[in-house]
Formats: sequence, C-alpha cells, structure tokens
Amino acid sequence: MAKKPTRDVFHSAPSKTGAGWDVSKGGEVVSHHRRQETAEKAAVKAGNKSHDGGGLGQAVLHKRDGTIREERTYGADPEKTPG
Repeated sequence: MAKKPTRDVFHSAPSKTGAGWDVSKGGEVVSHHRRQETAEKAAVKAGNKSHDGGGLGQAVLHKRDGTIREERTYGADPEKTPG
C-alpha cells in the first residue's frame, strides 16, 4: 500500500507579539510580515511550493481576531470535517 503524502499546512495569523503577521507551519513561525496581505501571499506561495514539490499543501488565512477567514488546499482536498 502506498504511503499517503502528508499535507504541509501554513497559517497566516496575527503575530503573538502583537506586531504584524506571522506565517507558521506546525506551530513554528517560518516568516514574519508587517502587513496581512504580505503574510497571506507568503502562506499561499508556501502551500503551492509544497504541492509543486510532489506533496500536498494548504494555506489557512486568519482574520485579525484569529478566526479562520479562508482555507486554500493544493493537491487532493482533505476529507470533509464537521464545522
């Protein structure tokens, strides 16, 4: 049985330091940005790069209050989950 590829999930969210926006993967900050738009572009680019490399990618874009505004998947869509 072939191993199912893992999905690299990149979150664009307000920085926990209170200044700017962070892009994180697996709870680790991978880049910091002054503007939300720039952080979102970085998260989308990282998700696409994961997919282009043969894996699965996802960008989760958060609002200023931390709630999820939008999710974008690259590669096979994840299974539907309630919510």
